[in-house]
Amino acid sequence: MQLSDNPITPILQKKVKVLDGVNFALMKSEELNSSPFLCRFEDLKVDFTRACISEDILNDLIVLAENADVSTKIKMLFSGDKINSSESLAVEHPKQRNPERYHSDEWIYLENFVSNITTKQKFKSVISIGIGGSHLGTSAVCDILKHYTEDPYLHFISNLDSTSIQNILSKCEPQSTLVIVSSKSFETIEVLRNADLVREWLKAGKTDYSKSMIAVTAYPEKAYDWGFSSEFIFNISKTIGGRFSVWSAVGLPLIFGLGIKRYKEFLNGGYAMDNHFQDSDLHKNIPVLLALLRVWNRNFRGYTAHALLPYEAGLKKFISWAQQLEMESNGKSVDRYGKQLDMPAAPLIWGDVGTNWQHSFGQFLMQGMEVCPIDFLFARNPLKDDQKMGYEKSHQINLSNLLGQANALALGCIDEVDPYKNCKGNRPSTLISWNESNPYAIGRLFALYEHITIACGFIWDINSFDQWGVQYGKSLALEYMNSTNIDL
Repeated sequence: MQLSDNPITPILQKKVKVLDGVNFALMKSEELNSSPFLCRFEDLKVDFTRACISEDILNDLIVLAENADVSTKIKMLFSGDKINSSESLAVEHPKQRNPERYHSDEWIYLENFVSNITTKQKFKSVISIGIGGSHLGTSAVCDILKHYTEDPYLHFISNLDSTSIQNILSKCEPQSTLVIVSSKSFETIEVLRNADLVREWLKAGKTDYSKSMIAVTAYPEKAYDWGFSSEFIFNISKTIGGRFSVWSAVGLPLIFGLGIKRYKEFLNGGYAMDNHFQDSDLHKNIPVLLALLRVWNRNFRGYTAHALLPYEAGLKKFISWAQQLEMESNGKSVDRYGKQLDMPAAPLIWGDVGTNWQHSFGQFLMQGMEVCPIDFLFARNPLKDDQKMGYEKSHQINLSNLLGQANALALGCIDEVDPYKNCKGNRPSTLISWNESNPYAIGRLFALYEHITIACGFIWDINSFDQWGVQYGKSLALEYMNSTNIDL
């Protein structure tokens, strides 16, 4: 059932017209503890008291989810049903963070491999070659948890910009560099071209590439034909989409950087969110509630974009990862059965880190004619300040800016004398916070956003797990590559 056919949709369409004339007001502090707009799971706190919706509408949205059989679809996801209907595949990335995996032959081999290769040779650098889903997740987690990383130093190569690859190779030595090539199909043009270049660089440095290049793919026979040693090839299941693959062997760069213990903490955080997503009632289910807010803003308020504004510099690539996650998953115009959608899906995801955004596009968000809902993301506690540099004060200033911007967007202000100073307010935002940015908390955050996207797809009744538009563009690129004349 599409959103347009959901029985609660016409009711919400009527209520949104009434809500448009209501002035938003923040709740009093004593009201928050019993508020349905404040949710907690472990140390994760989600505050959508500034979401500009009423409790009545929130209840209607939960009924919307019930009508869309969201709970049943969640069970199908974790039960291994083939919910990727166009490819007749299950969706099994959550299995990669289930602790049962630690007893599997695949995990034991992976852990032993990492231990053996690091014992035999002291690698000073690790180069990860990938793009899209095989790149964004690992590089984003690496940036967020950089203060947890150990030697070797991680480098990421994604696109075909020769300046970028030259810059990275100039910092590495062939004899002490490990290379990880990740491509689910092992046909991605950018990845294979960069792998070719790095292989030649290793050869020029008189290094046996067969003992310092690892492949991660769903097609190991293609990697073997390319030249990888069989024991250096790690298989990922075809049931794991690229944008959901950071939990799989695609996460190998993180295992080398974080160490196996901390990488498992990252997986455990994702697993905790899986359990919350499966076990919580809809009115307390954080991913479902955030998905409902996204659907409400996209389809009933008519807001075409959604901004992520983390107040932590390391989370900048998280925005790019979440952008691919939502827009590649839900950027669809037909439902699961191939029928044209009557109501659109997938807002445009964009953003930047605070406080940088305040000095770039903050004016647009505050006074622009188009309203853009916002997720503010932040760790409530700063990093440990062992050297007493005063980082706590900087953190306090940072979060003061966040609160000021969130409240200004929600409440607005009216200047009767100078209308150019008017800020209309009623601009929705959600505050998502956690104690500190450790591997467990970040794993939980990544899984949260995966489940928001998946729950949105369930409500829109689309297949969030294929990407045929991407495949079409790749096929045309291959045709042009094989052409003798490219006229631009």
